Amino acid sequence: MRKIIYGPPGTGKTYYLMNELEKILEKVEPSKIGYFTFSRNGAQEGKNRAMDKFNLTEKDLPYFRTLHSFCFNILGLKKENVMQEKDYKDLGRDLQIEFEGVRYDHDHEGILHSKDPYISLISLARNKRISPLDLYNQNGYSYNLTYDKLDIISKELHQYKKQKGLIDYIDMLEKFLDKGESPKFEVIFIDEAQDLSLIQWDIVKKLEKSSKRSIIAGDDDQAIYKWNGADAESFINLEGEKVILQQSYRVPKNIFNVANNIIKKVKNRVEKNWIPKEDLGKVNYHWEIDKVDLSKGEWLILARTNLFLEKIAYYLDQNGFFFQRRNSTPRVQNIYSLIENWNKLKEGTPIHYNDYKKITNKMSKNVDLKLMKHMSKENFYDIDTLKEKYGLKTDDEWYVAFDDLGDDEIRKIQKLIKNGEDLSKDPRIKISTIHGVKGNERDNVILLTDLSNAAYYKYLDNPDDEHRLFYVGVTRAKKELNIIYAKTERGYDI
Repeated sequence: MRKIIYGPPGTGKTYYLMNELEKILEKVEPSKIGYFTFSRNGAQEGKNRAMDKFNLTEKDLPYFRTLHSFCFNILGLKKENVMQEKDYKDLGRDLQIEFEGVRYDHDHEGILHSKDPYISLISLARNKRISPLDLYNQNGYSYNLTYDKLDIISKELHQYKKQKGLIDYIDMLEKFLDKGESPKFEVIFIDEAQDLSLIQWDIVKKLEKSSKRSIIAGDDDQAIYKWNGADAESFINLEGEKVILQQSYRVPKNIFNVANNIIKKVKNRVEKNWIPKEDLGKVNYHWEIDKVDLSKGEWLILARTNLFLEKIAYYLDQNGFFFQRRNSTPRVQNIYSLIENWNKLKEGTPIHYNDYKKITNKMSKNVDLKLMKHMSKENFYDIDTLKEKYGLKTDDEWYVAFDDLGDDEIRKIQKLIKNGEDLSKDPRIKISTIHGVKGNERDNVILLTDLSNAAYYKYLDNPDDEHRLFYVGVTRAKKELNIIYAKTERGYDI
């Protein structure tokens, strides 16, 4: 028996799944439940909810995982068996080719990021369950590579893994399909189903054969990982009992209207009649980002590609706005924690050795590091003791004391503080590509509509992918959406 849950933006899909999970946990052993997601964060959320509600431990929930992690554990693999970025560099050195920037997404284990078109195509083909050469023959006009070179790299990559005893994330899935044995489940949950590739759908089919029932959730309108092999059509064509979550608790009416006009353009989709929240919300259009007042509130600034985010980051820096890229911690935030501890010292509050040691990393002439070896790593120290016994030579303001900080960095922090930014908290402005922010939301969103050359030609060839992507971008906004017109004719028209 299969139940399919369609969750439009902000309709509480995760909340619905957690309630279903709680009902089932009242009757079913946790070890008989599989909860599988596309992302680590999604799997961890389900696991945390189950542990909190039913006083369980992680050991009680062995099958709350991403599909890759599940296959990894079932097959008894070890981390040292998995291809890493350095392995691609080694392979490239052997082939006298530089494979630039090959890395796996931390949250989405199956996504391989690479600037090298050959590695990207090989990964995409395997996710689609076809050979790289067959994919090349189907779409050769759209790839700036050659057939012979693709054939060589594909074979050499396979041989390298075989010689080194290594596997990649797609190998994990292939090996489980080939010889892995699925546990017997009472029920399996599959979340974020619109993002699954064909090979992952084959895993789901195998799991369903070992389970009495399945609950599969997602939203085909938010399928934005086609470039990685995601097959939204498999989710669209799924048969079973269908439930559409209708009430959005995020998207206000005016923003809903913009989103609805976008998604109606998609040809192949499941029709969903969902309802915005009562608030009207605001939709504004601008030619330049400097027309938006960023001085207060929480913001999400979204662009199609990282190329356009560089200009945004420069603008924010120049104007003294505190921001972060995706989930990275800004360097100034780490420095500010040192400033706070330094101010505590100056005010007479002792600080721990570890905190003091971090402060000295920002000093050169203002501390004698040799005397620190006499300090106890367990103790707290006040500023007078540090000056008298342990080599501290200053009690000046931080921007003088931290003499290893560059002038630009000092000016940047001073400007942020003068602008009233609270550097002790997470930045109130976040910038990201639309792909990098799915699942997030903010009161205020700025959406750039510029497209790179490659994205623009893909848009002309297959507009549905861009419609879905900008639909996701628009529906991150809870109160206000600011749309920035493209600087050239190569933009997405909202």
